[in-house]
Amino acid sequence: MSENIFDREIDDAWTQFQDRLTRYVRAMQDDDELVLVSRYDSTDDGLTETAACVRFFAWAGDAVRCEVPSNLFLHPARQLSEEDHDRLIELGWNRPDAVADVDEGNGSASFYLDADRTEATRLATMTIAVFREIWDLMHPSFLHAITRGRHDVPPLDVPDETPARQRNGTGLRELVDTAVESMLGQAPEKDGDGDILVWVGDMPTYVRVLDDDARVEVFARVVHSISDRTRAAEALADLNRQWSDIKFLLIVDNVVAVMRIDGSPFAAEHLLSVFRTFEHLVDTADEAFAERLGGTLNTTATSPIGTDEHGSHELPAALMTLIHLDSDSGLDADDVAEICGRDRDTILEFLRLCSDQEVEWRHNAELARENDSEEADMCESEAQSWAKTSDSLRAALRIVVLPHRAPPGGGYRSLG
Repeated sequence: MSENIFDREIDDAWTQFQDRLTRYVRAMQDDDELVLVSRYDSTDDGLTETAACVRFFAWAGDAVRCEVPSNLFLHPARQLSEEDHDRLIELGWNRPDAVADVDEGNGSASFYLDADRTEATRLATMTIAVFREIWDLMHPSFLHAITRGRHDVPPLDVPDETPARQRNGTGLRELVDTAVESMLGQAPEKDGDGDILVWVGDMPTYVRVLDDDARVEVFARVVHSISDRTRAAEALADLNRQWSDIKFLLIVDNVVAVMRIDGSPFAAEHLLSVFRTFEHLVDTADEAFAERLGGTLNTTATSPIGTDEHGSHELPAALMTLIHLDSDSGLDADDVAEICGRDRDTILEFLRLCSDQEVEWRHNAELARENDSEEADMCESEAQSWAKTSDSLRAALRIVVLPHRAPPGGGYRSLG
């Protein structure tokens, strides 16, 4: 499916929802209330206003008030900038003008507009612009409608499906990226495989899209350096019964926690629910948890996976830094060389370590292929990550050893 068709599907979904919202607002009766809220935003202490939302309240016979929360109410991740304020005014809202010690008047501590219900089309258009332009919601299925008022107040149906393109990897990845960015309040960090890194407490957790079956997988290495796989396997059986929503896998000498959700249709609140489960796991997993499995709790960006020549389970700090930062082409060859101290021997040693790890993980992937496809995929993903780091190190080695050599392919290197 082309980008134009995908964009058109998105636009059509918003247009249809805008028409539905228009009809709903026009038919509201006095004391009816409608709140459209982002499904996966924080609602601290049960306050809907902490999330991205727009509120409608019908009153005075034929009037309706439409409000957008100000920063006084919004969660820190949804705070409005001065440019956002200006855009709200441009769209037609009034600035917050309520005064705490004055009871008179019809002002508001939020951005607001009082209008006749016959102006429902205008209000719906303004509302959609807020969610799309200011809060970057990709699709109306990311919204949840809350209705209150008279006992028979009708519900407002919100689409529960996103465009068909998410059934392939590209569209679904865009939706997942948007959902995670909204949860974090910033663009997500990715590793070399395109997996999203999210820190849940002190534990690195990853999100990736499984293209073959349009599912989203969240996984984290919980325990590493397991000394007795038989003992760990017995403990895993108990863990999988205790944590019914999480699948614990024994991969080489690591225990990996995995959860999957359906991506067709993708629902951002389901992804948020997964992260809440992982938060509970991280809060629960302590040294006793790791000891039960015969390993060490993982609270670093990259779990130590092997042993060096001195028998230590720790990888060099500089290599761990490189692996953590070299995500989604985030480092160029000069950056990698700098992290390695521009030392040839250090880079060569790191290349040896990466090569050993890549070979080991590919071997483990082959061993697991016949019995456990999930374990094999995990091993293969690890191997690819180590291979990418090796490529970055080779480029850095070229810079250190041949500093004045023009890069291959006709590139130009400034010498002064």
